[in-house]
Amino acid sequence: MRRWLSLGVRVVVIAAIVAGMTWSVVDQWPQVRSTWLGLAWQSVVLSVLAALLGMVANTMAWRAAVDDLEHRVSVAAALRICLVGQLGKYIPGSVWAYVLQIELGKRAGLPRARAFLASLVTVGLGVTAALGLGLLSLPALSGAAGGADSTYADSVRVALWIVAILFPIALICAIPRVLTALVQIALRLLRRPPLEHRLTWPGVLRVIGWSALGYSLFGVHLWLLANAQAAPGVEGLLRSVGSFAIAMTVGMFAFLSPSGLGVREAVLVAALAPFLLDSGGVGAAMGIALASRLIFTIADVLAAGLAALSGLRQLRGSGPEVARVGADGSVAG
Repeated sequence: MRRWLSLGVRVVVIAAIVAGMTWSVVDQWPQVRSTWLGLAWQSVVLSVLAALLGMVANTMAWRAAVDDLEHRVSVAAALRICLVGQLGKYIPGSVWAYVLQIELGKRAGLPRARAFLASLVTVGLGVTAALGLGLLSLPALSGAAGGADSTYADSVRVALWIVAILFPIALICAIPRVLTALVQIALRLLRRPPLEHRLTWPGVLRVIGWSALGYSLFGVHLWLLANAQAAPGVEGLLRSVGSFAIAMTVGMFAFLSPSGLGVREAVLVAALAPFLLDSGGVGAAMGIALASRLIFTIADVLAAGLAALSGLRQLRGSGPEVARVGADGSVAG
């Protein structure tokens, strides 16, 4: 009964989100349609490429986390685990992507506990990087949240509250000593052997650096779409990077919504609308946000397909894809 009740709640929530987005699109349809028709194919192609490169950067962040957790994963295996596994985010519940990554990691030779912890560490440090980049768009989003007549003011206020609460916590948890203690507690709860050494500053900074690069590329993806309608310039680029980082972070907390559907768009529309006043305002911003969602879906499928093809190399017996790193730095395959 509980399972059916939970499923019913999810269906209702998703239906409400889709209905709200549909109404917004219908209400602003002339501007949305004009925006879509005005997107140059060059901007769309470059936007897809930027999204793909951002996904690769996030994969490298996950691989860096695995490395600091005493295992080494080949680049091909990491791409397959992360890029194929991330398709699970389209299932409501926000946990299925991690479940798939854990199972794919196990098939590649990575213990489930380490794959799970690598995903948690990557998400945690990724949030730290995203919120740091999000500071670039705080003035714009604060202005949107203060507008009583703004369609997305309430959603933006919630996003800003999440940023204000999470950022100090994320900074503290990013300290290697604190992060190591949290990982050791998780291993104890999972009844797995503890780490042989602490997580390191170089390892943590590598994860944050790759994550920051990934979110920056996602922001470039958004800026390229906006640039097809207006000329937001450097300020628009910084705002695109910051707002997209915040939007994706806040979307993680929309547990019942597949891939943060609706939440992400609200933040993006609020950030982009001021640049697009002469091109349709909110309607144009909604069109770009929806185009971004569609492009990300295409990029997800392309990335997963390309990563899956790399599995042919493993079938040819090219060698182990996961190796154990000892406390002295030695590697055992």
